[in-house]
Amino acid sequence: MIKTRIGPINITFNKRSISTNTFSDWLMNGNRAASGVTVNENTALTSTAVFSAVDILSRTLASLPLPVYRRLQGGGKEKAIDHPLYPVLHDLANPEMTSFEFRQALMGHLCLWGNAYAEIERNNAGQVIALWPLRPDRMTVKRDNQGLLYIYQLPSGGQAGLRAPNIMHIRGLSSDGIIGYSPIKMAKEAIGLALATEEFGARFFGNGSNPGGVLQHPGKLSEGAAERLKKSWEDMHQGLSQSHRVAILEEGMTWQQVGIPPEDAQFLETRKFQVSEIARIFHVPPHMLGDLERATFSNIEEQSIEFVVHTMRPWLVCWEQTMKRDLFTPAEGQIYFAEFLVDGLLRGDIQSRYQAYAIGRQNGWLSADDIRELENMNPLPDSQGKVYLIPLNMVPADTVTQQSQQTQSQEQVEGRSVTWQSENEINPLYAVRAANIRKSISNSYKRIFADAALRCIKREEADIMRQARKAFGSRNDALFDSWLSDFYDGHKQFITDVMTPVFVSYGEATQAAAAEEVGGKVGVSSDLRKFIDDYTAVYVLRHVGKSIAGIRKALEDAISAGQDRTEALQNVFDDWRANRPQLIAQEEAVRAGNAFTLETYKENGVTKVRWVNTGDTCPYCRKLNGKVVGINKPYIAKGEVFEAEDEEVNGNLTGEQRTKKKRPPLTLGHDVKHPPAHEGCDCYITAERENIANNTANSIINKEKVYNVEQKLKSYSLNMSHPSGKNKAIAFERALGYNISNYQTLIEQIYQGIDQYPAVYKGTDQYGDKYEIVMDITGNNGKTAKVKTAWRIENDGKIRMVSAYVDKTKNQTV
Repeated sequence: MIKTRIGPINITFNKRSISTNTFSDWLMNGNRAASGVTVNENTALTSTAVFSAVDILSRTLASLPLPVYRRLQGGGKEKAIDHPLYPVLHDLANPEMTSFEFRQALMGHLCLWGNAYAEIERNNAGQVIALWPLRPDRMTVKRDNQGLLYIYQLPSGGQAGLRAPNIMHIRGLSSDGIIGYSPIKMAKEAIGLALATEEFGARFFGNGSNPGGVLQHPGKLSEGAAERLKKSWEDMHQGLSQSHRVAILEEGMTWQQVGIPPEDAQFLETRKFQVSEIARIFHVPPHMLGDLERATFSNIEEQSIEFVVHTMRPWLVCWEQTMKRDLFTPAEGQIYFAEFLVDGLLRGDIQSRYQAYAIGRQNGWLSADDIRELENMNPLPDSQGKVYLIPLNMVPADTVTQQSQQTQSQEQVEGRSVTWQSENEINPLYAVRAANIRKSISNSYKRIFADAALRCIKREEADIMRQARKAFGSRNDALFDSWLSDFYDGHKQFITDVMTPVFVSYGEATQAAAAEEVGGKVGVSSDLRKFIDDYTAVYVLRHVGKSIAGIRKALEDAISAGQDRTEALQNVFDDWRANRPQLIAQEEAVRAGNAFTLETYKENGVTKVRWVNTGDTCPYCRKLNGKVVGINKPYIAKGEVFEAEDEEVNGNLTGEQRTKKKRPPLTLGHDVKHPPAHEGCDCYITAERENIANNTANSIINKEKVYNVEQKLKSYSLNMSHPSGKNKAIAFERALGYNISNYQTLIEQIYQGIDQYPAVYKGTDQYGDKYEIVMDITGNNGKTAKVKTAWRIENDGKIRMVSAYVDKTKNQTV
């Protein structure tokens, strides 16, 4: 239905015209591929793979709800059900088509022609009230002095012209941004081969499942006799019902077969391969087209997620941006927008998302409203969701109270009371806080590590079990053992490809936390990136070594017990799938996190590190809790016999004599420079702040976050009328000549001193971390004195100068 035509088409164009179908394409009814088959948008649909791919993409997009939203002041959005476009996109596109049918048709056009057109019908107020699909094969796009003109070939034979404001035009991949490439034309050879093999198969079975041939006659036949002979032969032998019948050849005639049998032409293999080829064209996972040859129940789930992320999401964004451009005025676009509701289908695993949100929430850079916005939810009422929390104890930053100190912690274990010293008594508050932050990051990455490890294990299972059935079935054990070594040599690259992004991402998160802890620069350096790559390579060797050892032991045990080796191997992989990813995640989240943290400390001049327990720790780690060593020194040296802490066990609650239980000592074959000390260890290292070497105050005290130097000098340090500041003001005036009327150069020197002199950590209180900087200050009188400045990095990140005074203990006049 063309309602907005501009009249007869009689325009002279001074720029090129662009068409979705050239005249030659129309004349030849499509392009002929090298296979001899004519391939166009219509014939391509006769391929089951093409039809299935187009149908999947169009139905998936059409099935998603498509509401119109209104942006709310203060953030958030609401459904704009009163907007005229809402029922058009959500319910009925026009009186003849539902929204589903309309979007399914246009998405089908996009998949076949690379372009989708719809005429926009508006009311007298200019509001969109209907959308009518237009066939791309009847559309030509021209550019004139007024912009783009869309010329549509009417069924009656006439033409109608429409300007861009009356057309919604969705484009696929394009060379000029005006007309999208037709996927069918670009891939005509692959589709042509699929059609040709399908036609070959149909004709082959129509010929009785026999290749063609030639009847040879010793004499010469007239044209009529030859035609009658051919007809009688085909009547007797053509078709499945006539196959395998006996033929009697007279007058010396012979039969000569010509052509290649299907098995020699790899007919079935070609048909299978073309399904994968067509899946590649449309970015559809092969299993969705019925090709399950390389699919398992596990990787089907992964491929389905990839389908949403890498196939559907780009199309959804393309649709959404096109609708904003073509269906909303610029003023409307500031308030209204249309958006597909993909929900969990688009975002995948909810647990991983929520764990990531937890890190941001606990570390103070995400609020509840930030998270709700990411989850397509409205803000909480009355600004409840705008509160940011601090990592220490998850309360609002302006109401944080001092963490209570516990002197003893008890835990009931199997009816016994096991007592040990509280970690908060051993470790300073800043160390506990830093360890807890790192533990939160570690916990959020465990699921990611487990998923990546599971992918590696599933590939091992699929390939190894296939080879095991083949080798053990033919009793060729030597072949399997040799193959196993070769397989894992190649599998190393697969593990590297899967695990490297995980380790790099984890390294970035860990480096940021460690750098912020010691006032360093956030960002992975080239040296740290090389360390992460080297660590990944070592992990790959560790993974492969454990896998090979586990497989060979299982086979040896099966042979000794007279069990089926294939079944024994399957039991190993069943156990690995169920348990090994979680074990890898636990170990690597702790090992890699502490390794990356240690390297970050080294880059930032830290000289000593502290071992901090978190959670329920064992007697071995409790003995290490609070231990401080040089940054290059081990906590446990290679070959050292490490004794566990004694466990005091109360026999009952009546005061009977305590007994001590001691676990066997550990003897490790390597230096332990950071956790884990043993399997299951969940400890972390933190920087020992008073031992940060060669670290200037600038790496701790960020001048841009200092906000009260002048106010502190005026109200306290130089204020003669302040009860406790009077003596400090007198000392400043006597030693340096500064007072309340001439302190501007003092402020400048204090800011300069932040960069020039080291900061010394002085502990942590309920308000933040405390530091002290002693700097040389030159006064208005030309004299120089030592001035001690006290600073606090507050829980909200701001930095306050707590006090400044002339240090009489350091011979103030220099």
